[in-house]
Amino acid sequence: MNWLENLSIDEIRIGKFPIQNMLDCSLYYPSCEFDGGVIKDCNTVGRNFGISSFVYCDYAVGQRAFNQMQDTFTGYHVLHSREISPTELTPNRWQPQIPPNFNRRAYEHWKNEWKAFCKWTVYERDHLRGPQHGPARFSLLYIGGEGVATYQALYWSNKTAPKALAIIQPGTGFGLNWTDFREKGAPLNWVVCNNPTGQQPDIVYYGGIGKNYDNFDWDGYQRSRVIHNYYGPRGEVGVWQSL
Repeated sequence: MNWLENLSIDEIRIGKFPIQNMLDCSLYYPSCEFDGGVIKDCNTVGRNFGISSFVYCDYAVGQRAFNQMQDTFTGYHVLHSREISPTELTPNRWQPQIPPNFNRRAYEHWKNEWKAFCKWTVYERDHLRGPQHGPARFSLLYIGGEGVATYQALYWSNKTAPKALAIIQPGTGFGLNWTDFREKGAPLNWVVCNNPTGQQPDIVYYGGIGKNYDNFDWDGYQRSRVIHNYYGPRGEVGVWQSL
């Protein structure tokens, strides 16, 4: 049974934050803004992945904007939501490990432009929708923070890894991202591949609008299918699975 199904509103509101349940078998999506496409896929076509917990991270999205968009998932409503503190995210503490080729100046410049926040929301399927629309509940942890450091802090310190990773239109260059999430050997790839547990995501959603989204070259993955019309007629996202 999904761990979310038995949670009461009081447990969500004032209970101990279930960080391990949240991270195990999760999908991690840095530079996400408000893209719900991967949640829709995991809830429907990709339901065999068994993912009902989503960790979104984007330093360019403020809490006010998130609050405005929070209750906009088609066929779902907010069961309950609460703010989460940094100590709840890393109860075992976290000692940062600096990746090679780390541009500290660019990192500090961009991450300090916005105020950090973190909210946990549990969504429940509307009663007029059936199981074909998705699971009865899913969880979204939305972090207004930097994607590389957040991955390391969450997954390294809690000794786990996400089931899936999304690298979709990651905002390199004029998109306000200080690093290229797609590049092999860059900081995101490094923190994913050097997790002390030895674990890596089984699935990578990779794509966007434009060229060069069929060339995912991280070691150990092959494309299993393609989501067409992801961002309208020009968008395409590949689903890559570990070998």
